[in-house]
Amino acid sequence: MRALSLTLPLFLLLWGCEGCDPKQPATPDASAVAQLATLTQLQGQVTVLRDAASRPARADEPLYPGETVQTGPGSSARVRYVNGAEVEVAENSRFRVNGAPGALSLELEEGRIISSSAQATGGSGLTITGRFGRAEMVTAAEMVFDLREKDPKLTLQYGEIRVIGPDGQAVPVVAGEELSLSLSKPSQPPTSAPVVVAEEIVFTLKPQGGKARVRGAQDAAFTDVSPDQSRELGRGAAFEIPANASARLSSSALKVSLSGDTAGTITEASRQGDQSAYALQLSRGRARLQFAAGKHSLKLTDGRGEVELKVSEQSTVSVSNPQAGATLTVLTGKAELVADGKTTVLGAGEAVQRSSASPQAARDAAPALVLPPDAKAARVFTDGLPGAGIQVPSSSGSPLRVEVADEPSFREPLLAGRVGEDWVRVDPPTRGELHWRFLGEDGSVRTQGSARFQPDRGRSSLAGQSPKAEVLETGLKATVYFQSAVPSLRFSFEPRSGARSYQLRIYRASDVKKPLLQRVTKENQYNLEPGALGEGSYLWYVAALGPGGDELAGGRMNKLDLVYDNERRGLALSRPRPGERLGRGDVPVEGVVPLGSRLFVNGKAVTLDGKGRFSQRVPATPVLVFRLVSGQGEAYWVRTLRSDRP
Repeated sequence: MRALSLTLPLFLLLWGCEGCDPKQPATPDASAVAQLATLTQLQGQVTVLRDAASRPARADEPLYPGETVQTGPGSSARVRYVNGAEVEVAENSRFRVNGAPGALSLELEEGRIISSSAQATGGSGLTITGRFGRAEMVTAAEMVFDLREKDPKLTLQYGEIRVIGPDGQAVPVVAGEELSLSLSKPSQPPTSAPVVVAEEIVFTLKPQGGKARVRGAQDAAFTDVSPDQSRELGRGAAFEIPANASARLSSSALKVSLSGDTAGTITEASRQGDQSAYALQLSRGRARLQFAAGKHSLKLTDGRGEVELKVSEQSTVSVSNPQAGATLTVLTGKAELVADGKTTVLGAGEAVQRSSASPQAARDAAPALVLPPDAKAARVFTDGLPGAGIQVPSSSGSPLRVEVADEPSFREPLLAGRVGEDWVRVDPPTRGELHWRFLGEDGSVRTQGSARFQPDRGRSSLAGQSPKAEVLETGLKATVYFQSAVPSLRFSFEPRSGARSYQLRIYRASDVKKPLLQRVTKENQYNLEPGALGEGSYLWYVAALGPGGDELAGGRMNKLDLVYDNERRGLALSRPRPGERLGRGDVPVEGVVPLGSRLFVNGKAVTLDGKGRFSQRVPATPVLVFRLVSGQGEAYWVRTLRSDRP
């Protein structure tokens, strides 16, 4: 065979080790880490190592990311990867299993192996790395790697492989020719920068609520991942998040929060030096991208084409409605948006709608609910809130950073980075907590707060049906207390001898000459409809009527007090009702709050009577935010009105 000489520097490229925990137990949890390969055959002394622990290998043993296989003198092994690729391991050899399903890799440290694949991999199957560089199988192929001599050798037996040199350029390899790889460094000018090879990034997908569906690059169909599991996803992997679920894609430099009814594909994820590059195709749904400090480039493909995001500081970007052209909103930090040859710089609180005819940067519209920065365990009741905000506290001119998490330790922030001037947008949970803190340049906490979110589900609505109360003819005063609507009243009295009917007469206590109302019944009881009487003091009398309609003797005057009793602990609304239609005029707001409270609607104070009741009209708006300040702290109720207008 004709030998080709290639000069390569010594480098180590680990495929997909980002996010791997070097302190994993000796036997990984199969439900949390995906199996990559299986030891199908072994002969002699074969050992599996993980961290500082080692164990004798056994036939049909599964192999997981980060595990190393080592053969002793006169020993051999055979490994089969989950995509069908096979590796024959000679004596005195050592290699590490890496990557994830759809992005499998093998790092050869010493010895000799023969790697073969009976199927085309499209460049996303088994990748071999080591002192010789990096080689990928492109078609069904077989290649031999020999690191036993000073200069490693690579021989392609058949098929096609791709070899990447230290300069990032492809190295041609011909079947049947031996490639001799020199490890001596080429002479370079002292000022030349060292060559850095791209390192593949593997994400870990973890469902947050409900199941997620994933498909590796080499998988034929989607599989379910339950909330107690996780799945590693590499280049070419796809995901689908059902409408009633959510999930999170995590690597050390980028975390992607996926909302319900979101689908997409990871088309690229790699790191070269301090520069990380990603490519994400989002077909529907909503995602929140949280970039760590450093340099990042993310190419996003939506319904309108491709756009590139360039980020050079800790930043959080929201992506929504990708079908017709995504809306990109910078929540914290800063990002450069490159599309159609034009670069737009977006700061915190600015957004671009790519679905518009001429996309331009604009200030993000303020959400209906903006919480104060120092809120202490504020309660928020809502049956649907697309977004909320946290007011940015005033500072002494130096920029502030914010961290938002779903627990007080801030171990895994949902949002982090430099904030704008007014407020920062957050995604409130349907049920759960949000904690936030604003930090100065020195990292000290300037202001912090929290809020608990939970569904209202009609609990703030006043009872739609009036209670019932019975009033007896005793000659004494009866007192009826009510808390919502005035109850229906059932007047009961003794039957009279010779009476054919009875006339109920009700007077105001301040005027006993003229009845307020009169009712006739043939029974010795009468049910007065709710609302016929309001709060106040009354007198009532029942006259027995004879056959000719003449009034018989007997009967007595009785006293009745209807008293409103406010025992509310929270807001109670009679208007607007949940889902009430938004009209063209002002919106009526009616209800009651606990005594001694203060109430605001969309930031404006509401007038309360002496018993905490209110009834007024406010300007029409799709969302009404009721803020209640009482001895129990601050609480918010969000009532969304239905609009039939497009």
